[in-house]
Amino acid sequence: ELPRVVGIVADLAGIGVDGLIIQDLGVWRLARTHFPGLPLHASTQLAVHNAAGVRMLEQMGFSRAVLARELSLAEIGAIRQQSAIELEHFVHGALCFSVSGQCLFSSAVSGMSGNRGRCAQPCRRRYLNREQPGYHFSTSDFSALSLLPQLLKAGVVSLKIEGRMKSAEYVARVVAAYRLLLDAPESGRKQAMQEAEEQLALSFGRKSTKGFLTGSIPSAIADSATQGTLGKHLGQVTSLRGGMLGFTTSDRLHVGDRIRVQPKNDQAGTGFTVRELWLEQKKQKVVKAGDFVRVRIPDKGGFFQVGDTIFKVGGKAAFTMSPEACRATLAQVAVPEKSPAQKEILTKARVQAIASLLPAAAPPVASVQTLTVRGREPQDFRILDEPGVAELELVLTPETLAGLKKMDLHRADWQGRVIWEIPPMLFGTEWDEYRRAVGMLAGQGFCRFRLNNLGHLPLFSGLSDLTLLGGFRCYTLNSQAALAWQELGLAGLTADLEDDRKNLQELFRRAEHLPPLAVTVYSPLVVMLSRIPVRGVRPGAVLRAEGGEGYRVFQHHGLTEVLAEQDFSLLGHLGALKSMGCARIIVDLSHCGAMSAKGQQVLGALSVDQPLPETTIFNYQRGLA
Repeated sequence: ELPRVVGIVADLAGIGVDGLIIQDLGVWRLARTHFPGLPLHASTQLAVHNAAGVRMLEQMGFSRAVLARELSLAEIGAIRQQSAIELEHFVHGALCFSVSGQCLFSSAVSGMSGNRGRCAQPCRRRYLNREQPGYHFSTSDFSALSLLPQLLKAGVVSLKIEGRMKSAEYVARVVAAYRLLLDAPESGRKQAMQEAEEQLALSFGRKSTKGFLTGSIPSAIADSATQGTLGKHLGQVTSLRGGMLGFTTSDRLHVGDRIRVQPKNDQAGTGFTVRELWLEQKKQKVVKAGDFVRVRIPDKGGFFQVGDTIFKVGGKAAFTMSPEACRATLAQVAVPEKSPAQKEILTKARVQAIASLLPAAAPPVASVQTLTVRGREPQDFRILDEPGVAELELVLTPETLAGLKKMDLHRADWQGRVIWEIPPMLFGTEWDEYRRAVGMLAGQGFCRFRLNNLGHLPLFSGLSDLTLLGGFRCYTLNSQAALAWQELGLAGLTADLEDDRKNLQELFRRAEHLPPLAVTVYSPLVVMLSRIPVRGVRPGAVLRAEGGEGYRVFQHHGLTEVLAEQDFSLLGHLGALKSMGCARIIVDLSHCGAMSAKGQQVLGALSVDQPLPETTIFNYQRGLA
């Protein structure tokens, strides 16, 4: 995809756009190197959630950071005090259950990656908890209208409204509501708030909360009893005959309104515009709340059943206004014609950017594969005595640090063979605690650390003789991203768990120019990482989708982890990876312990490259979309 990206970025530079919102560091590297005049904004998909991450973006040349939605007003204010670049924050729209940029759920279910803007929204589906159905991951919408003064005081200079997948009517109403309040004088703020709230009430969103901004997590942010469906609930289908569906409406309904009929299962609903309304035996233009109404089903309206739920998702305004009425006459904008010199500069930059893309070559077949085992606790140090195990990786937590104090650290080779992994999310004062922990470990002779977020890099400033590696959450799907991470200080990287065989081959064909790339060949599959608790579900309990797949929910250090019931495994494909040139593999046994019976079973299968039952190869064969 890189050559096409170069063309798009070059065209945008020629147009003179006001900003490029970036998630992939390969795009950052290309834009910064070849199109330095383009203002760069860091996407919320980069999961920047602390002051260290924002300061890192500042050093990288970003002019604006779109902060993670999980932050409170106090946390945003603290970030503002420690950084200078512009801060942008979401103020209205859907909330993801997972931290943005940390979700593999859609990819695991369908191969369509939410991290690449192609989310299939499995979080909106229904799951069984002890045979009881519920919408455990389906969040309410987010509305910060009443908190605008506090957001501005905290240092936010740009307000982000989700509109990409919404109707024009929804976008128009929401933008108008926020603009109304922003532009109101102090004396008219109360009246403006009332009018803005009336506008939002007509936007047909889900029920809303203030998200994380107040510092506490609202109980209604994810209500398992409520289907997270857009629109105003009207009722349930009670009759189907004569090409019409009948129901008692709980709200006024007008010809031209859009409704969606949602089946009782968790399949996608069917939406259509109301063309005919019947009350008893008479056609009507409008019916009131409490009326039993029949609505004509379009010829290609879909398959409906008694018991399906009906939502109003759009008003008649969108139906009754003609394209001519909506079309506005814009004043002619005088755009200065680019001089031949400017055109030549852009053309040259495009050519140089294309030329800088690394050529593919045949990679050497790896003679051996260095094995890193990701363990659970310091007692797993014993795995380093096992033949074939080169390194042990441990997640740095208060528990592992406490366990470390009980260990005999006089074995000189241990420090050089242990990698400490930094958890991806460090909110508030956690970052300072990890800064102290990293310094302590470095003082004890540990010199290898794995990072998972841009905000981790400043943890190591002022420390020398350390090897910094990237975890799979330092997403590396292309060679330019690999080079970007290398330039930021990482000596090695980990392939994205989402990646597929074809793209891995492309990366290894450029391996001689890139930092070493390790491939995870066995791991629990964390599909979502969230600051939202799943209420009413026992830790470790299985939530089962109607298709049969299951997910376990755990709480660790204030974060919810949702794990697929089946572990990710490329065992049985080690020979193919070796022929690609993969010389470093990772086996993650952090969920069971390296020395456990399960851990030994996995390592035994690894030694003979034997597939394990009840595991998934994720996107390896089917491809990443």
